[in-house]
Amino acid sequence: MRSLFAALILCMTSTPGSVAQTLTLKGGVPEGLPGYAMGMDGSLTIEVPLKKRIFQCIEKALDARVVWEAYPTRRVVQMLIDGKLDLAFPMGFTSERASKMLQSRPTWENPDNWLSMRPLDITDKSLRIAARLGSPQQVDYLADGYTHVVGTYTYEELVRTLVQGLADAVIVPQSVYEDMKADWPKETRVSVGRARNSGFYLNATDPKGLLAPLNRAIDRCRVAAK
Repeated sequence: MRSLFAALILCMTSTPGSVAQTLTLKGGVPEGLPGYAMGMDGSLTIEVPLKKRIFQCIEKALDARVVWEAYPTRRVVQMLIDGKLDLAFPMGFTSERASKMLQSRPTWENPDNWLSMRPLDITDKSLRIAARLGSPQQVDYLADGYTHVVGTYTYEELVRTLVQGLADAVIVPQSVYEDMKADWPKETRVSVGRARNSGFYLNATDPKGLLAPLNRAIDRCRVAAK
């Protein structure tokens, strides 16, 4: 198996007069994430300064051009499993995902936030809860035995679900709550739920040998960005 670095070295040590070619990777981003913007050239921009520094540092360290494209979360996962994408980011980590794909080291922590209009016991598994379809929140709380878990396609729909009383609580990543703070009702109560990490996922076979250099870049860039 040729690693990412081996491919790059091959390009740089090719015959005289040849032109080194930058490795191009296909990246998938969950659609509709607040705080993330897609460029027409396939670039990915992050609004939060610390996360932006970490992400840019990782891209630079990989020394490869990543062409990013946004898809619904479930499609990102399936395309990665099918080998139609090289990597996916940012992705909340779950044991179910890790059983089908290679999981990188975490790029940052992003715990779950339970949002409700009244005090509640978040350990009550009879609560009506809502999360984004295909998200770690929907998958994990179903697996934990919560009996009434519904999904929406967008985070904006989750706001409406909470406002209209269609669920006792909605569960989103902390970063989503903070980025959309102005959209939630002023009366919204916030409870911190499950601790969770976010990062990259790769195809299980890692045909381009990305995992090792990616993990080294993450470790180095998290330290450098502090």
